[in-house]
Amino acid sequence: MLKVNEKPCKGVNSDTKGLGCGKPTKYRVLGLGKTCGCYSDFLINTEAGKLRLKKAEINGKSKVQKEKKKKTREERLQDINWSENLQVDINSIVRNLDKGLTCLARNIRGQMHGGHVYARGGNQTIRYNLHNIHRQSAHSNRYQNDDGLLREGLVKEYGSDYMQFISSLRQTPSIHFSNKEFRELTNKARVILKEIKNSNRVYSKSERIELRSRINLELGIYQRRFCEFEYKKHNQNVA
Repeated sequence: MLKVNEKPCKGVNSDTKGLGCGKPTKYRVLGLGKTCGCYSDFLINTEAGKLRLKKAEINGKSKVQKEKKKKTREERLQDINWSENLQVDINSIVRNLDKGLTCLARNIRGQMHGGHVYARGGNQTIRYNLHNIHRQSAHSNRYQNDDGLLREGLVKEYGSDYMQFISSLRQTPSIHFSNKEFRELTNKARVILKEIKNSNRVYSKSERIELRSRINLELGIYQRRFCEFEYKKHNQNVA
């Protein structure tokens, strides 16, 4: 530990010059001793000291306010339902992966949603798996009657092996995350979404499936076997 040497209690700047009792002391501020009371006398009995006290009070209040605001912001973040925010961002990732293409269910253009092949209501566990989410027009996504059409469109575009893989995802074990963990997953998804948006590309069939697999793995929500589908292995000579 650094040894503190005693020095005479004596003011060292323009505000404290001429002040101090001269007694040796270890603990000084502006040259004035704290244990001998000279520094306290300076704060209470001089204009410069009172000004210093006022500044310290203002700085203290400012620090308290900043901490209070920080705490309030953190509390607001804790109150957010991050599982729903994660779903929004994953759906947005899917829309960007499938950008420029028509609705799988109705083969129409327009506003696209992230349509779940197996609906969220009965399959909460796989609601975040990108292989279970594909482009579907806003109009089509409103009707559960179009779920069959979405699956038919999926088979036409990617093949029956891929549809069988998606069907097998329903065997995925239940997932259990705290709200804080969902927040961390949402932050991961937003970084990925930004990268996809910045690339501003129209992806080939194989790229769309491979990217779904890669992003599933990056997010780390599911076991590997429920994340990956080797599209090229099942579809030879495809782009």
